[in-house]
Amino acid sequence: MSDSTFTFNKGMVDSSKKITIVAAKWNGDLVNALVKAAQEHLSLLGFNNINTVHVPGSWELVHASQKALVDCDGVISFGVVIRGETTHYELISESVTQGLMQISINANKPLALGLIATENFEQAHRRCDPEALNKGKEIAQSLAEMLQ
Repeated sequence: MSDSTFTFNKGMVDSSKKITIVAAKWNGDLVNALVKAAQEHLSLLGFNNINTVHVPGSWELVHASQKALVDCDGVISFGVVIRGETTHYELISESVTQGLMQISINANKPLALGLIATENFEQAHRRCDPEALNKGKEIAQSLAEMLQ
């Protein structure tokens, strides 16, 4: 019964809404593909006040997103974490996800989770590839719906 698609008419979007995209530089080619897809999708929906902030890595998404939520209506936090030989993947993925959830709750504003956590580079590439899945558009759509 539920429909996972949501269609906007141009008149439905409050173009004055301020959106900040916080993007990790680590795995930058992958993250930048997500950011580009999100920016394009939000623009097509009618949002025209979109700011992008870059941070060193996914760990820094939490602090930067918290700062951004003070001055905007919603945030998308993009990072790509790929499993390696140590537990660093788990620590970063879980900590960042929990941190982002908590700041969204505390700010009472929407924050779309764009942390792509994969087992290997091939999975990450598929999720960020503009010719394949590219989760950037999907995550931007989530924020757009939450802002309405």
